[in-house]
Amino acid sequence: MSAIPQTVLGSLVFPRLYRDSVTLMALASTVERRDGVVRVGAVMGTPANIEILERSDMRPADLDVAPDDLVIVVRGADDDIVQEALAVAEEGLTAVAAPSGPRAQVAPQTIAEALAVAERDGGAPATLAAVSTPGTYAPVVVEQALKAGLHVFCFSDNVPLAEEVWLKQLAVEQRLLLMGPDCGTAIIDGVPLGFANVVAPGPVGIVAASGTGAQEVASLVDGAGSGVSQLIGVGGRDLSVEVGGRMTDLALDLLAQDEATRVVIVVSKPPAPEVAQRLLDRLAGLGKPAVACLLGMEDADGPVTVRGTLEGGAAAVAELLGTSLRLAEAPPLPPAPSARGVLGLYTGGTLAAESAVVLRRAGVTAEILDLGDDEFTTGRPHPMIDPAARSEHVVAAGARRDVGVLLVDLVLGHGASTDPATPLADAVREAIATAAADGRELRVLGSVCGTAADPQGFDAQRAVLEEAGVLVHPSNAAAARAAAALVGATPEENA
Repeated sequence: MSAIPQTVLGSLVFPRLYRDSVTLMALASTVERRDGVVRVGAVMGTPANIEILERSDMRPADLDVAPDDLVIVVRGADDDIVQEALAVAEEGLTAVAAPSGPRAQVAPQTIAEALAVAERDGGAPATLAAVSTPGTYAPVVVEQALKAGLHVFCFSDNVPLAEEVWLKQLAVEQRLLLMGPDCGTAIIDGVPLGFANVVAPGPVGIVAASGTGAQEVASLVDGAGSGVSQLIGVGGRDLSVEVGGRMTDLALDLLAQDEATRVVIVVSKPPAPEVAQRLLDRLAGLGKPAVACLLGMEDADGPVTVRGTLEGGAAAVAELLGTSLRLAEAPPLPPAPSARGVLGLYTGGTLAAESAVVLRRAGVTAEILDLGDDEFTTGRPHPMIDPAARSEHVVAAGARRDVGVLLVDLVLGHGASTDPATPLADAVREAIATAAADGRELRVLGSVCGTAADPQGFDAQRAVLEEAGVLVHPSNAAAARAAAALVGATPEENA
């Protein structure tokens, strides 16, 4: 990538200081919003992260760091802006609240220290560890947690596949959950982990190899007046041939024994055929009604209900519970735009995949981008944390003569931006205005993945989008069906 002209690059290095990736992404997002700041990188100094800085033209020439050093890099319009931004980042990174008791609270640095602190303070024994260290170091921490008898939620990515297989085998032998690596969402005994929505407790147990897929299903179940007993994320590779569904099997064992769980749904992109068949056989013998929501697979009814979309999976769960999805009325379909091209700009990877499935079933060729993919997040925060990261793509869509329909998502819940709708709405207004100035219409369709109890405020976020001209549909699949109809296709019913 060529250097950005007329900008200045500056950095700070904090030797042997660790912060988890979620904290660093949030910090980078905050600093990047300052006037004159072009881009911010906040990472641990692992070889993989330094390579990412290099590829994104964010590595200072004199940068020399160790893997356990923390690095903040700022590119800005001039040196004063860069230095001020670095100072703000340092303050945000190192600020420590004044102790309220007779002694300062020191954050534990290891699993053993954390367990010792919990025992010293006389609280309830710890049962779960959340790990979000760089992938290079995550296996060591996960192993320590498992050997200490803890379930593990592992947000870390870039963990070698062989390490995942070994760690999951260790976990299974001890009947402990290892959610991940690269697990984005879980709700365990009512406690949300990672990116999770505020859903009511209820009879639905969810096992998920996809984060936003689990969020969409959980939110639709909540909207149907039901709720979730447990949402167990297993990581995107669990149903691969190599991992073989080790954690999915254990999660299903636990849900089969859970009295609060009446119906089980497994959410995943399509696994390998042999793994998929074994999963269906496993669900058929679970002893509880089950749904396999495997994106892109053909819908089928039998001992196990199979659905190929998230909406279809949630609807099947509701039917098994004797109810139905309570989807809001879709907005009226506007006149078709002159350009028939469909572009999807998504922050949720599974939501992007679902839209692609719905459009393909309708015979529509579309360009669907997952802006949370590594290709787009190299050296910058995930768009669910920093929604402005998508804005430039939305604005650019307004100038594309081949695009008449733009599909977007909005994901609420814990871990997501406090106001994801406003940056998207501002970009949509600009894109629509750009198209109009060129004598074209741009139709923008979308949905909000979330619940009424989410901290961002479901109705308020929806209203922000609608005021900007977004046609907000009751589900992601419904928005994709409407897009297909706009370009002249005939989408399948209940896709």
